[in-house]
Amino acid sequence: MKLGIPALVHEIESAIYICKKVKQIKHIEIGIDNLYECEKILNYKNEFKENDISVGIHLPMELNTCENVEYIRNSWVKFISEINNKLNELDIRYFNMHLGYVIKSRFDKNKKKYLNNSINFLQLTNVGKSHIFIENTYTYGGDICNIGTTTSEFEYIFNNIDNIGFCYDTGHDLINPDNFIDILKDKVNLIHLSDNDGNKDLHIGIGKGILNLESLKNLMSMNIQYAVLEIKYEDIDESIKVLERFM
Repeated sequence: MKLGIPALVHEIESAIYICKKVKQIKHIEIGIDNLYECEKILNYKNEFKENDISVGIHLPMELNTCENVEYIRNSWVKFISEINNKLNELDIRYFNMHLGYVIKSRFDKNKKKYLNNSINFLQLTNVGKSHIFIENTYTYGGDICNIGTTTSEFEYIFNNIDNIGFCYDTGHDLINPDNFIDILKDKVNLIHLSDNDGNKDLHIGIGKGILNLESLKNLMSMNIQYAVLEIKYEDIDESIKVLERFM
Protein backbone atom coordinates (compact mmCIF):
# COMPACT_ATOMS: atom_id res chain seq x y z
CA MET A 1 0.00 0.00 0.00
CA LYS A 2 1.36 3.40 -1.01
CA LEU A 3 0.52 6.32 1.27
CA GLY A 4 -0.28 9.67 -0.28
CA ILE A 5 -1.61 13.14 0.41
CA PRO A 6 -3.93 15.45 -1.55
CA ALA A 7 -2.92 18.76 -3.06
CA LEU A 8 -4.55 21.47 -5.11
CA VAL A 9 -2.32 22.79 -7.87
CA HIS A 10 -1.09 25.73 -5.79
CA GLU A 11 -0.18 23.29 -2.99
CA ILE A 12 2.01 20.93 -5.03
CA GLU A 13 5.28 22.46 -3.84
CA SER A 14 4.24 21.99 -0.19
CA ALA A 15 3.11 18.43 -0.92
CA ILE A 16 6.47 17.56 -2.52
CA TYR A 17 8.21 18.95 0.55
CA ILE A 18 6.12 16.64 2.76
CA CYS A 19 6.98 13.67 0.53
CA LYS A 20 10.66 14.46 1.00
CA LYS A 21 10.30 14.93 4.75
CA VAL A 22 7.96 12.03 5.61
CA LYS A 23 9.45 8.78 4.30
CA GLN A 24 6.13 6.90 4.34
CA ILE A 25 4.52 9.28 1.81
CA LYS A 26 5.37 8.91 -1.87
CA HIS A 27 2.12 9.73 -3.66
CA ILE A 28 0.20 12.94 -4.40
CA GLU A 29 -3.44 13.12 -5.52
CA ILE A 30 -3.79 16.44 -7.32
CA GLY A 31 -7.13 18.21 -7.49
CA ILE A 32 -7.53 19.96 -10.84
CA ASP A 33 -10.32 22.33 -11.88
CA ASN A 34 -9.13 23.93 -15.13
CA LEU A 35 -7.22 22.83 -18.23
CA TYR A 36 -4.64 25.59 -17.87
CA GLU A 37 -3.56 24.06 -14.56
CA CYS A 38 -2.04 21.13 -16.47
CA GLU A 39 0.88 23.33 -17.53
CA LYS A 40 1.54 24.21 -13.89
CA ILE A 41 1.51 20.53 -12.92
CA LEU A 42 4.04 19.70 -15.66
CA ASN A 43 6.48 22.17 -14.11
CA TYR A 44 6.97 19.60 -11.32
CA LYS A 45 7.56 16.65 -13.65
CA ASN A 46 11.24 16.29 -12.78
CA GLU A 47 10.67 16.61 -9.05
CA PHE A 48 8.05 13.87 -9.15
CA LYS A 49 10.51 11.59 -10.94
CA GLU A 50 13.57 12.45 -8.86
CA ASN A 51 11.70 11.80 -5.60
CA ASP A 52 9.84 8.69 -6.81
CA ILE A 53 6.46 10.37 -6.28
CA SER A 54 3.50 8.84 -8.07
CA VAL A 55 0.57 11.04 -9.12
CA GLY A 56 -3.19 10.61 -9.24
CA ILE A 57 -5.79 13.16 -10.34
CA HIS A 58 -8.95 14.10 -8.47
CA LEU A 59 -11.38 15.57 -10.97
CA PRO A 60 -13.50 18.67 -10.19
CA MET A 61 -16.32 18.51 -7.66
CA GLU A 62 -18.53 20.19 -10.27
CA LEU A 63 -18.18 17.22 -12.65
CA ASN A 64 -21.52 15.47 -13.12
CA THR A 65 -21.50 12.00 -14.65
CA CYS A 66 -25.29 11.68 -14.39
CA GLU A 67 -26.00 15.01 -16.11
CA ASN A 68 -29.24 14.67 -18.07
CA VAL A 69 -28.30 17.19 -20.78
CA GLU A 70 -26.25 15.00 -23.09
CA TYR A 71 -24.29 17.90 -24.61
CA ILE A 72 -23.07 19.02 -21.18
CA ARG A 73 -22.37 15.47 -20.04
CA ASN A 74 -20.25 14.84 -23.12
CA SER A 75 -18.38 18.10 -22.56
CA TRP A 76 -17.16 16.65 -19.23
CA VAL A 77 -15.98 13.53 -21.08
CA LYS A 78 -14.03 15.79 -23.45
CA PHE A 79 -12.63 17.74 -20.48
CA ILE A 80 -11.18 14.55 -18.96
CA SER A 81 -9.74 13.49 -22.32
CA GLU A 82 -8.01 16.85 -22.73
CA ILE A 83 -6.54 16.69 -19.22
CA ASN A 84 -5.23 13.20 -19.96
CA ASN A 85 -3.65 14.40 -23.22
CA LYS A 86 -2.11 17.50 -21.66
CA LEU A 87 -0.58 15.43 -18.83
CA ASN A 88 0.68 12.75 -21.22
CA GLU A 89 4.28 13.38 -20.12
CA LEU A 90 3.41 12.24 -16.60
CA ASP A 91 2.63 8.71 -15.49
CA ILE A 92 -0.84 9.47 -14.12
CA ARG A 93 -1.85 6.40 -12.12
CA TYR A 94 -5.55 7.14 -11.92
CA PHE A 95 -8.40 9.62 -12.28
CA ASN A 96 -10.79 9.73 -9.33
CA MET A 97 -14.24 11.31 -9.47
CA HIS A 98 -17.54 11.74 -7.67
CA LEU A 99 -20.58 10.58 -9.62
CA GLY A 100 -22.35 13.92 -9.43
CA TYR A 101 -25.69 15.38 -8.42
CA VAL A 102 -29.30 15.57 -9.54
CA ILE A 103 -32.64 17.10 -8.59
CA LYS A 104 -33.74 14.82 -5.75
CA SER A 105 -37.37 14.43 -6.76
CA ARG A 106 -36.31 13.30 -10.24
CA PHE A 107 -33.73 10.89 -8.87
CA ASP A 108 -36.25 9.34 -6.49
CA LYS A 109 -38.66 8.74 -9.39
CA ASN A 110 -36.14 7.25 -11.82
CA LYS A 111 -32.80 6.28 -10.31
CA LYS A 112 -31.91 3.92 -13.14
CA LYS A 113 -32.13 6.72 -15.68
CA TYR A 114 -29.45 8.79 -13.92
CA LEU A 115 -27.27 5.79 -13.08
CA ASN A 116 -27.42 4.81 -16.75
CA ASN A 117 -26.27 8.34 -17.60
CA SER A 118 -23.25 7.71 -15.36
CA ILE A 119 -22.60 4.36 -17.01
CA ASN A 120 -22.73 5.99 -20.44
CA PHE A 121 -20.34 8.68 -19.22
CA LEU A 122 -17.85 6.12 -17.88
CA GLN A 123 -18.05 4.03 -21.05
CA LEU A 124 -17.11 7.07 -23.13
CA THR A 125 -14.29 8.16 -20.83
CA ASN A 126 -10.88 7.04 -22.13
CA VAL A 127 -7.78 7.75 -20.04
CA GLY A 128 -5.44 5.28 -21.69
CA LYS A 129 -3.45 3.15 -19.25
CA SER A 130 -4.61 5.16 -16.22
CA HIS A 131 -7.31 3.73 -13.96
CA ILE A 132 -10.69 5.32 -13.22
CA PHE A 133 -12.12 5.29 -9.69
CA ILE A 134 -15.56 6.41 -8.59
CA GLU A 135 -15.97 7.54 -4.98
CA ASN A 136 -18.67 7.23 -2.35
CA THR A 137 -19.93 10.57 -1.11
CA TYR A 138 -22.70 11.95 1.10
CA THR A 139 -25.80 14.08 0.80
CA TYR A 140 -27.77 16.26 3.19
CA GLY A 141 -30.95 16.05 1.15
CA GLY A 142 -32.62 19.19 -0.12
CA ASP A 143 -33.71 19.90 -3.68
CA ILE A 144 -30.37 18.75 -5.08
CA CYS A 145 -28.79 15.49 -3.89
CA ASN A 146 -25.49 13.76 -4.57
CA ILE A 147 -25.52 10.29 -6.04
CA GLY A 148 -23.06 7.63 -4.96
CA THR A 149 -24.23 7.52 -1.35
CA THR A 150 -25.38 3.88 -1.25
CA THR A 151 -23.86 0.53 -2.13
CA SER A 152 -26.81 -0.29 -4.39
CA GLU A 153 -25.95 2.60 -6.71
CA PHE A 154 -22.37 1.39 -7.11
CA GLU A 155 -23.44 -2.24 -7.47
CA TYR A 156 -25.70 -1.25 -10.37
CA ILE A 157 -22.84 0.60 -12.08
CA PHE A 158 -20.25 -2.14 -11.53
CA ASN A 159 -22.70 -4.76 -12.83
CA ASN A 160 -22.98 -2.83 -16.09
CA ILE A 161 -19.42 -1.72 -16.79
CA ASP A 162 -15.94 -3.23 -16.47
CA ASN A 163 -12.53 -1.72 -15.71
CA ILE A 164 -13.81 0.82 -13.18
CA GLY A 165 -12.59 0.78 -9.57
CA PHE A 166 -14.01 2.04 -6.31
CA CYS A 167 -12.52 4.74 -4.09
CA TYR A 168 -13.68 4.26 -0.51
CA ASP A 169 -13.77 7.50 1.49
CA THR A 170 -13.89 6.98 5.28
CA GLY A 171 -14.97 10.55 6.02
CA HIS A 172 -17.89 10.40 3.62
CA ASP A 173 -18.94 7.02 5.01
CA LEU A 174 -19.07 8.47 8.53
CA ILE A 175 -21.67 10.98 7.31
CA ASN A 176 -23.57 8.68 4.92
CA PRO A 177 -22.80 5.15 6.17
CA ASP A 178 -23.40 1.97 4.21
CA ASN A 179 -21.74 -1.44 3.79
CA PHE A 180 -19.33 -0.24 1.13
CA ILE A 181 -16.36 -2.36 2.16
CA ASP A 182 -18.36 -5.53 2.85
CA ILE A 183 -20.06 -5.41 -0.53
CA LEU A 184 -17.55 -3.63 -2.80
CA LYS A 185 -14.21 -4.79 -1.37
CA ASP A 186 -13.22 -6.54 -4.61
CA LYS A 187 -13.44 -3.21 -6.43
CA VAL A 188 -11.47 -1.13 -3.90
CA ASN A 189 -7.94 -0.12 -4.89
CA LEU A 190 -7.92 3.45 -3.56
CA ILE A 191 -9.00 4.77 -0.18
CA HIS A 192 -9.33 8.29 1.16
CA LEU A 193 -8.58 8.45 4.87
CA SER A 194 -9.97 11.18 7.09
CA ASP A 195 -11.94 11.57 10.30
CA ASN A 196 -14.87 13.77 11.32
CA ASP A 197 -17.76 14.10 13.77
CA GLY A 198 -20.32 12.27 11.62
CA ASN A 199 -21.99 15.52 10.57
CA LYS A 200 -19.47 17.60 8.66
CA ASP A 201 -16.69 16.54 6.30
CA LEU A 202 -13.99 18.10 8.49
CA HIS A 203 -10.94 16.26 7.08
CA ILE A 204 -9.34 16.07 10.52
CA GLY A 205 -6.58 13.67 11.51
CA ILE A 206 -7.17 9.97 12.15
CA GLY A 207 -8.29 9.46 15.75
CA LYS A 208 -9.56 13.00 16.20
CA GLY A 209 -13.15 12.12 15.33
CA ILE A 210 -15.44 9.10 15.46
CA LEU A 211 -13.66 6.81 12.97
CA ASN A 212 -13.63 3.29 14.44
CA LEU A 213 -10.01 2.15 14.72
CA GLU A 214 -10.97 -1.52 14.53
CA SER A 215 -12.56 -0.94 11.13
CA LEU A 216 -9.47 1.03 10.16
CA LYS A 217 -7.34 -1.97 11.11
CA ASN A 218 -9.38 -4.18 8.78
CA LEU A 219 -9.15 -1.57 6.04
CA MET A 220 -5.38 -1.30 6.25
CA SER A 221 -5.05 -5.09 6.02
CA MET A 222 -6.72 -5.11 2.60
CA ASN A 223 -4.68 -5.40 -0.59
CA ILE A 224 -5.10 -1.76 -1.65
CA GLN A 225 -2.66 0.07 -3.88
CA TYR A 226 -3.16 3.68 -2.73
CA ALA A 227 -4.27 5.26 0.55
CA VAL A 228 -4.55 9.05 0.50
CA LEU A 229 -4.56 10.95 3.80
CA GLU A 230 -7.23 13.53 2.96
CA ILE A 231 -6.48 15.55 6.06
CA LYS A 232 -4.93 18.82 7.13
CA TYR A 233 -1.19 18.73 6.60
CA GLU A 234 -0.54 19.52 10.27
CA ASP A 235 -2.29 16.26 11.23
CA ILE A 236 -0.17 14.01 8.99
CA ASP A 237 2.53 12.98 11.47
CA GLU A 238 0.07 11.95 14.21
CA SER A 239 -2.17 10.15 11.72
CA ILE A 240 0.74 8.13 10.36
CA LYS A 241 1.57 7.03 13.91
CA VAL A 242 -1.98 5.68 14.20
CA LEU A 243 -1.80 3.94 10.82
CA GLU A 244 1.57 2.35 11.56
CA ARG A 245 -0.10 0.33 14.34
CA PHE A 246 -2.09 -1.46 11.64
CA MET A 247 0.21 -1.53 8.62
